[in-house]
Amino acid sequence: MFQGRYTRWNPIQALGGKRMFCEAVHDDWEGFRIWLRPDTAVGAMVIVSFSTVLYYGNSLEGRRLAAVSNASEMQFPHVFWIVEESALVTEFKRQAAGTADTLAITHYAFLSSTDCIDVLATMPPRFEVSGEEAMVE
Repeated sequence: MFQGRYTRWNPIQALGGKRMFCEAVHDDWEGFRIWLRPDTAVGAMVIVSFSTVLYYGNSLEGRRLAAVSNASEMQFPHVFWIVEESALVTEFKRQAAGTADTLAITHYAFLSSTDCIDVLATMPPRFEVSGEEAMVE
C-alpha cells in the first residue's frame, strides 16, 4: 500500500464494511470505471465512474503487504478509502515537474477482496448501483 493516512469513506452507506470483489476496470472513451460486486448481492453491481483521472494503478490484493501509518485503525472488510498525506500524490506531483503543483488531487483507494485500485483525481467519482436498488440509501 502507498504510505499515507487511510480514512474510511462511505459513499454508499449500505456497502460500508461489506466484502466486495472487483469484476472489471475499464479505461476507454466512456471514461475510467471500476466495476465492483458485493459478495452478498447476487446480480448487483456497483460502477464507480471518474470523468477524468490523473493516474490509476491496479494490483492483486495479496501483493499489497506494506504497512501504513494508521494500519491499526483500519478495519476490513471495507472497500472505499481516501488517502490523506499520500506518498503517491507526492510522487505524482514530483514527476509532473511543477505542472500539477496547484491541483487539488485526491487519492482514492478501492481495496476489494481481489484487487487494490489507486486513483488520483481532481473530481470525485459518481456511483451507479444496478441489480438491488435497495442498497443505495
